[in-house]
Amino acid sequence: LDGTGDAAPAEPMAGAMERPRATKVQTAPLVQREMVRQISAIVNAESEREIELYPRTGGVVIHVLVEEGDRVETGDPLMRLDARELETAVEQARIAAREARGAIPGLEIAVTEAEARLTRAQLTRDQANRELERKEAAGNVLSLNELDQLRLTAATASADVTVEEFAVERARAAVNTGRIAIDRAENDVAQADLHLSFATVVAPFDGVIARRDVRVGDLVSNASIAFVLSDVDNVRAVVSRPQRELTFFRGRSALRQATNGDGAAAADGLDITLEPDALAGSVYTGHIRFVSPPVAPASGQFRVPIGVAQPEANDARPPLLPGMQVRVRIVTERHPDALVVPKRALVREGDAYFVYEAVEGRARRVRVEEGFSTDDDV
Repeated sequence: LDGTGDAAPAEPMAGAMERPRATKVQTAPLVQREMVRQISAIVNAESEREIELYPRTGGVVIHVLVEEGDRVETGDPLMRLDARELETAVEQARIAAREARGAIPGLEIAVTEAEARLTRAQLTRDQANRELERKEAAGNVLSLNELDQLRLTAATASADVTVEEFAVERARAAVNTGRIAIDRAENDVAQADLHLSFATVVAPFDGVIARRDVRVGDLVSNASIAFVLSDVDNVRAVVSRPQRELTFFRGRSALRQATNGDGAAAADGLDITLEPDALAGSVYTGHIRFVSPPVAPASGQFRVPIGVAQPEANDARPPLLPGMQVRVRIVTERHPDALVVPKRALVREGDAYFVYEAVEGRARRVRVEEGFSTDDDV
């Protein structure tokens, strides 16, 4: 009896057999829906164009015109150096060019004078030759000594013509040399102007200043990093894949590089999404830019750069920025009418797979073949 006077429940007898209990199970419906095979990778987004900017010449920084995070356009000045020495070099080069140009008139006058002397020598020669011919035709009018003197005069006049011809050539060569000196001086001016332009560091493309490494008063050289410029509007994610997939990705890349009838690029046929960890709920679409041809010997993998479609101006999503960690999902195959069960329902025995079907309160084992799977379903 228990404390109330009622009969206490009987204790089971030692050694008595307990009634078997049914195993508790959960059931889930077999559904038919689309399943996909996909590649997933976690990488860091990077800019299509990101460079370190170095000064082209050394000097002291006198102006820093941008800060980190500033958006700049092509050709915008970022930094200026003390350019007084470079400006002096430009002025000296211009003076040398003016001197070279000023020498040309004198050289051309020398050519004119040489040509005049040549003309006079030619006239003298012609006169001496005519005199000689006339006296020789007269026969015995002259003595032999006088005839030899006329012949010597004619020969000397001819030699003078030759000398003056050489003088004209030398004068003309001096003019050509003067013109070459002008070209060289003008080239020196252009080079000095170019070096002067190096005193201002400009943006080579549109982008955002990702880093500034200089301050006013710094003495920099062409080996000193001044800025890091990043194109944040054109972002990509580079995925590495094993070489056995090279043919597949090359085929998709070639498909995208082909053009439609209107000249637009064709789609690559892949559903590519990018999900940044820092922007929960934001999903971005991507496309294959190209397939990097070489395969890394150490890893046996090749690179597939994925271009990112940034949100439009009226889109609530923030832009994907370089450096963000993203999960890239590439759907490589689709099965539109797959039979799907929870992954926990799939039982593996050796190389065979089974599921248990609930039929009138009993479990019936059914052998199946595994197809596509996700984290939860198969």
